[in-house]
Amino acid sequence: MRSIFLLAVMLFAAHLMSQNNSAPMKTIEVTGQAEVLTEPDEIIFSITIEEYWKEEFEGKKYKDYRTKVEIEGVEQSLIEELKKLNISMDQITLKQAGNYWRQRGKDFLVNKSMDISLKDFAKDNEIANTIRTRGVRSMNVSQLKHKDIEKIKLQVKAQALKNAREKADVFASVMDKSVMDVVTIVEIDQYANIIPGRNVAYARTVAMAESADAPVEYENFKKIKTRASVRVVFEIK
Repeated sequence: MRSIFLLAVMLFAAHLMSQNNSAPMKTIEVTGQAEVLTEPDEIIFSITIEEYWKEEFEGKKYKDYRTKVEIEGVEQSLIEELKKLNISMDQITLKQAGNYWRQRGKDFLVNKSMDISLKDFAKDNEIANTIRTRGVRSMNVSQLKHKDIEKIKLQVKAQALKNAREKADVFASVMDKSVMDVVTIVEIDQYANIIPGRNVAYARTVAMAESADAPVEYENFKKIKTRASVRVVFEIK
């Protein structure tokens, strides 16, 4: 029994010595990045409307505002204008309604925000340059979409990995080394973000003046930027 125990101790010691004598793995760690700009195939155009006072357009002072135009009237006027632009009700979605602030001594001015789904990108300019509904508070492009965005994300990740390998090859070659197997891959971040061009924000005052007939110009329309970063450790020899 004692001989068996001694043999086990010797084998264990030999194993430890072999581990201590073995050379540690040599590695190189690099970061790979990739990004792509994609033209959207759907625009979400948001419009916010709000109740207003008729006296605003009669040159009276704020203390004399008495006649409030209800939100239903503002909304109906806007819908009628949108229909003239061939925007159907199926394209319009109510996003939110209400208000959290009231001017002292005055009623609440209720507002509504709605999203309009557009496939025809010329429509956003047409809406911005045509709508003259009093009570329109703001207009803007709130979201850009693409039906294949998830596939695009995967493609960008793959490209980030390829870029990491190319970078590792360059670094290793400088040191007369060769890149071997992948040890670890860590995804640092990935996102799909809206990249604005110039003049792409839309804005109107709470009560849009009928005399505001100058067209609004929009250049370099927004795109979706998808970006991925990965940290990769390679074995080298």
